Amino acid sequence: MRLPRLLSILAVLAGLCALPAAASAQDTYRIIANVNSQGITQHELGQRIKLTMLSSRMADTPVNRAQVQRQVLRQMIDERIQLDEAQRSQIKVSQAEINERIQQLEQANRMPPGGIEQALRGSGIELQVLKSQIEASLAWGKLVRRKVRGQIDVTDSEIDDVLNQLRRNVGKSENRIAEIFLAVDRPEQADEVLRNAQRILEQIRVGTPFAVMAQQFSQSASATNGGDLGWVLPGQFEPALEAAIARLQPGRVVDQPVRTASGWHILALIDRRTFGAAASANPAEIRVDLVQLLLPLPPNASQDEITRGTTEAQRIMAQVTKCADLRAAAARTRGATTSDREKLRVGDLPANVAQQITATPVGRALGPFAVQGAIQILAVCSKEGDGGLPSRDAIQQQILSGKLEGAARRYMRDLRRAAIIDVRG
Repeated sequence: MRLPRLLSILAVLAGLCALPAAASAQDTYRIIANVNSQGITQHELGQRIKLTMLSSRMADTPVNRAQVQRQVLRQMIDERIQLDEAQRSQIKVSQAEINERIQQLEQANRMPPGGIEQALRGSGIELQVLKSQIEASLAWGKLVRRKVRGQIDVTDSEIDDVLNQLRRNVGKSENRIAEIFLAVDRPEQADEVLRNAQRILEQIRVGTPFAVMAQQFSQSASATNGGDLGWVLPGQFEPALEAAIARLQPGRVVDQPVRTASGWHILALIDRRTFGAAASANPAEIRVDLVQLLLPLPPNASQDEITRGTTEAQRIMAQVTKCADLRAAAARTRGATTSDREKLRVGDLPANVAQQITATPVGRALGPFAVQGAIQILAVCSKEGDGGLPSRDAIQQQILSGKLEGAARRYMRDLRRAAIIDVRG
């Protein structure tokens, strides 16, 4: 699921001096944890701690190393579990894929070919540390796509529900939120995970950027964006998170981690604004996708024939809750035809049609209208620019991403519970 949390690392590597060794020579290759019979050595942990502290801009002191050690070790254990499951599922990550990702990171950071390896070497960090993170991330992404993605679907009604909820929130405040999420898989882990969350929060308070800590430690898919969840309307989070957000001012971070059923959350309020204020002030600029159904009238139709056609149209409209319903009605109705109209500007439509479209929720029918030789029904499939509302495709991707992350978290939780993990003191 998540890409490697590396961009922030690379931004601070150039020009750094080599760091002191994290462990004495005699302990370098001591096994400190076994994960499904695969060992993690003191040397490997020390290298990852170096990388974490560099990216977090933390001073390399014994106290700081001790603070990050348990969280870094937990991340390494998760990666071993993910790689082990990938191997069992016959999923492989090639060196070419890893090298391609490194090249992408070099390009994104305007570094020459080989620049990452040179910068890491100068900081006393082996390139393999970076490659191991990339391999685990790519393998996990492939696993999720194979094992989870096919089980998830987004229906038209779900999209309609989100759009209608967004319309009801036009004019209300919305918040741009960032998060750091730490999962709690077992009740007995809650206190330990809380202590990790408090240490992360303390680092943020002393000046470490929130985004850097999110990229390093958050177990949410938003970690790759520095924890940024984008603009969030009231009612989209659990009550405990909603209450914490309501108490925040822009630019501030919660005083304490917030507990939910899935784990601990550290929240930051990036900004706050009124949802849809600018766009809703000019409904003529709304763009709509429509389905049109035409019920043909006899040539020179009488008023009675027009009335019967109108009554039939009203009967059909009562059955429509999404655009597919109107298409299905046309297939059942003798002589009826349908066509799609896309990206129509509301201001360019007849006044009576424009007025109804503005007030009609997505998925519902409007009309009937008398047109040349027919009775017309329209169904609203999507609106763009309706109070700043996203398109149906964007909402579908948002719903899909949320479902996919939830399913991936459950998958990872189950793998952790099934794994044989032995952490040595």
